[in-house]
Amino acid sequence: MIHDSKKMLMEIAEFLEIVLAVLMIIILVLIILRTAITQTPLIFTEGASIHHYLEEALMLTIAIEFVKMLCMHTPGTIIEVLLFAIARHMIVESLPPVQNLIIVLAIVILFAARKYLLTGHDQKGMTGHEGEAHERKHAAEEAKEARNERRQLERAARALRAKGE
Repeated sequence: MIHDSKKMLMEIAEFLEIVLAVLMIIILVLIILRTAITQTPLIFTEGASIHHYLEEALMLTIAIEFVKMLCMHTPGTIIEVLLFAIARHMIVESLPPVQNLIIVLAIVILFAARKYLLTGHDQKGMTGHEGEAHERKHAAEEAKEARNERRQLERAARALRAKGE
């Protein structure tokens, strides 16, 4: 009974996450359309500011990564969201050099965690080719192990044939 209740609650939670992700995507599309319609004419006036467009674009990127995080529960997607949020903070805000140094160190730590602590499964769905490179490396290692096993079997078969002669 308790197991069934837990299973049902988990299914409801997963369903609500998907609903939230769909709503976020709809809102993101509407915001992108609104920004394109209202902000594009400002490019041709003197009131245009690249800073404002950059801030909007980075916020939308973070929101898109958040939707990915809702859909794929992997540490890799969480690290991606954190990377974009920290990078946005550094790019958009005017910060003192010490805070910029701390932010750069945080980004370095996140990249190191992504490279050295995550497995191929953890990196699925990540932006970039890091996950794919890790999977290719893992596949190459498995192929090498398979070749070694095949060689050992061939040696054993030759030894058995030589023993039988």
